[in-house]
Amino acid sequence: GVQTCALPICTQAETKDPGRTREILEFCKIARTRSEIQDFLEIKSRKYLGAMILRPLIKGGLLKLTIPNKPTSPNQKYYCD
Repeated sequence: GVQTCALPICTQAETKDPGRTREILEFCKIARTRSEIQDFLEIKSRKYLGAMILRPLIKGGLLKLTIPNKPTSPNQKYYCD
């Protein structure tokens, strides 16, 4: 059957589209830039990506930052371990 959220914290992004969440986390097993994630998901809006996808996943502890003390760094990448 379909696997539900394996982690105790399910973010909004997780519950709205678990398939896509899993896809993002698989893709981010290698640290990726914001634009790589945006291209991968074929999302046009940078703002939407940040607010609706990246932020909920980071808040939920599913995605991590390579430079956690500088979230807006141009060298920032996102990864899942």
